Order: sequence, then C-alpha cells, then structure tokens
Amino acid sequence: MKRLASGNPVLLPYLLILAIAVLRLSVSHPFNFVPVFACLLFFGACRPLREFGIPLLTLVGVDVFLTTHQYGFALTAGHAVTWIWYLGALFLGAAVLGNSISIPRVLASSLAASVSFFLASNFTVWAEWGMYPRTLGGLGACYFAALPFFRNSIVAETLCSLAIFAVYRFSQPAVLASRIQGARS
Repeated sequence: MKRLASGNPVLLPYLLILAIAVLRLSVSHPFNFVPVFACLLFFGACRPLREFGIPLLTLVGVDVFLTTHQYGFALTAGHAVTWIWYLGALFLGAAVLGNSISIPRVLASSLAASVSFFLASNFTVWAEWGMYPRTLGGLGACYFAALPFFRNSIVAETLCSLAIFAVYRFSQPAVLASRIQGARS
C-alpha cells in the first residue's frame, strides 16, 4: 500500500485521533490502557507530513488541559518528552509503515514506540520529579515501579495497532467496490 494510493483513508486517521482525545478527556484510563501511539502510527502512515500538526496539537492540548486543570500540576520539561514522542510516532508511521504495511512492520513500529516512550518518559520522571534517588538504583526502581503501566500500554498499543491496520487493510476491497459501483450509477 502506498501512502497516497487511491484507497488512502482521509477521515479515519482524524477520527481515531479525535476518539483518543475524547477518551483521554472523558474516561479514567487506569494503567495507561490508551492506544495513543497506535493512532499516531496509523495517522503517520496514511496522511502527509504537512498534516502532522493536527494530531500533535490536539494531543498536546489534551495533555495541557489534563495536567493543569484536571490534575492541578504545572507543566514541566518532562511534558516536552511526551510531545516529542508523539511527533516521533507520526514520523515512525510515515517512515516504516507509509510505503509498506505488514504485520511484522506494524508490530515492530508499535513495540519501538512503546519501548522507547517507556524508557524516555520514566527516565524523565526519575530525573525531574525527585521521587527516586538520583542513583542507578533509583533509576532501576523508577523503571520497576512503572512496569504495570508499561505492560498495559504495550498490550494496548500492539493490539490496537494490529486491529487498526487490519481493519484498514481488509476494508480496502469493499471501499474500492463501493467506488466502482458509485461510478457506474
């Protein structure tokens, strides 16, 4: 599948980003079971680079609102790490999945996004929040404490990535048939 092929979805990537934004704003999501990176990978694979600002600004806006209004915390440099990873997931989707979508590529991209975010975000928590001693043992304790969140995050991202790309892949014949039927009418 090519990025700008005739079967390229226009609305689905935007609807997924909107759904994630609404889900994050309206529902408690214990242990990070929200497939943000799955939706960003799909958006990156399907939409051109010039549109990457839309999901990025949407999710940054949700993060800012939740952090400052819902949770009552100040924004920190650590939030920028999250936002950089959002952008990274978009580019990962474009680079790895934009020209050829396969199960191994989807799995590898989903795992890369989840693992790299886990490592970077928890390093930031360790370095910025002072919850753990600034030692190698403290860093290890920080990563260990985050493992339940990581487990659920990786499951959500992997399963949702596979589901989103599978639905798209297997819906293409129906979309094409519908277009042909509409053109004949």
